Amino acid sequence: MNFDVKPNMSTWRAAVRDEIEGLVEAEVAVLHPRHRFIFDAMRVPLRQVPVAGDSGEHVYVVAEHQGKILYFSDVEDGWEITEPDEYGGIAERGCNQFQLRHIMWQMFGDPDAPR
Repeated sequence: MNFDVKPNMSTWRAAVRDEIEGLVEAEVAVLHPRHRFIFDAMRVPLRQVPVAGDSGEHVYVVAEHQGKILYFSDVEDGWEITEPDEYGGIAERGCNQFQLRHIMWQMFGDPDAPR
């Protein structure tokens, strides 16, 4: 890795709805069938929620589970799950770069494990 290279935030742009929809479809397609079944049950229609402290910035929520919301962080280029703040938004972005399958594994464990 070259740690001397700094990201150029001037070239960053927020993800748009169509990009998030395409990303969700691509990542759901490669989920283990058991995780895909669970995800489909958690899935909600895409909706924007604000990111606290970032004027005008938002993320798209794609699923909800037990009071938490699942969204894609276009800043970190990865999936995050968190409890929404009192306004239904994101209090602060996580800094992970998880794929959807990583989140599903963390939440629901090994899909091949005996039940």
